[in-house]
Amino acid sequence: MTPQISVALLPKLTDPHSVAGQTVVVTDVLRATTTIISALSNGLRQVIPTPTIPLALELKQQLGPGVILGGERGGVIIPGFHQGNSPREFTPELVRGRELVLCTTNGTVAMEACRGAERVLIGALVNLSAVVAELHAAPRVLVVCAGTDGKITSEDSLFAGAVVERLAGHHQGAVALDDQAQIALGWWEAAKLRMSRGEALAEILGQGLGGRNLRRLKYDEDIRFCAEIDRLPFVPELDTGEWRIRLTTPIV
Repeated sequence: MTPQISVALLPKLTDPHSVAGQTVVVTDVLRATTTIISALSNGLRQVIPTPTIPLALELKQQLGPGVILGGERGGVIIPGFHQGNSPREFTPELVRGRELVLCTTNGTVAMEACRGAERVLIGALVNLSAVVAELHAAPRVLVVCAGTDGKITSEDSLFAGAVVERLAGHHQGAVALDDQAQIALGWWEAAKLRMSRGEALAEILGQGLGGRNLRRLKYDEDIRFCAEIDRLPFVPELDTGEWRIRLTTPIV
């Protein structure tokens, strides 16, 4: 069977029927999925993604004082939460052996659209190669982009396009791409051309909607962190039964 690669440029462009039987990769490059990958690579035991603040507070109360409560609205830490949504703040000293309840504006909401998938992986530019390696044997792949406030964002589309390019190369082009996958691929190819002319990927990310928001909030260092392709060789996976995110290969 010809491998199929699909992209949903926004979570609302998918549905339970379209995710069924798929290996799904959720991405929110700026910043939720990058933060999850970073925190787990630093020794965090697991992440519980939540779409709403009341649910996050309820989970925190149920799970006890050792749980970290992290999240943001509009890029800013939620009042009363321990941490925000920066991939740089979940240090080994803070997270090792602990759980994180995470509630973000876009990324953790996007994960709700993936219930019913065969597998749900957490992807970003920082673990691009590791994600692609995990997808090599999957016959049907869907990349779900979180976007920003219901709008398509370039950073998530670039990640999706990079996944499409690498998987198509692995299968020597014998893949079926839907229209959104072709759009994302074109976006990534255009970004690569800009980078070949000397433009930094962080600068490209900073020009998109999500990047402009972070630059306004003085999170330029976060953008640079999120732009480091293959910084982290780990792939978190969302267990859709337990609704917990853990690494596919735990750190020893």
